[in-house]
Amino acid sequence: MPSRRLLLLLLLVLPWPAAVAAADFVVVVNKENPVETLDRSEVKNIFLGKKTFWPNGQVIDVILQDEGEVHQGFVLEILRKTPAQFQLYWKLALFSGTGIPPDQQPDSQAVKAAIAANPKMIGYIDVQQLDDSVKKIELK
Repeated sequence: MPSRRLLLLLLLVLPWPAAVAAADFVVVVNKENPVETLDRSEVKNIFLGKKTFWPNGQVIDVILQDEGEVHQGFVLEILRKTPAQFQLYWKLALFSGTGIPPDQQPDSQAVKAAIAANPKMIGYIDVQQLDDSVKKIELK
């Protein structure tokens, strides 16, 4: 009996690797974009389709990653939603005619390539994939 209690206690106290395994991400834009920093609330509003224009008046093009650790980490930390809630948010917006879901790419490399080709685009990538093809946005 004491060994079961000890096991239960260990299970409750020790962190689950899957729960803490969310990949580190960075928010990135095209190198030509003059924006250097954004509030987390601004980033949230951009990815929820509530903020649609850059300060220079250009339309913001949003790109997402398909499901994965980077996507999950971004959605949980910045949008404060689960990936399923985020997907449902955009399905409801599409169904009600209030918005069109952002484009998706399979991984950080594809997101970087899309952003490098479009000065109006914003997305997120694995921090380990950051290079000089895109510009990192500092989050306040």
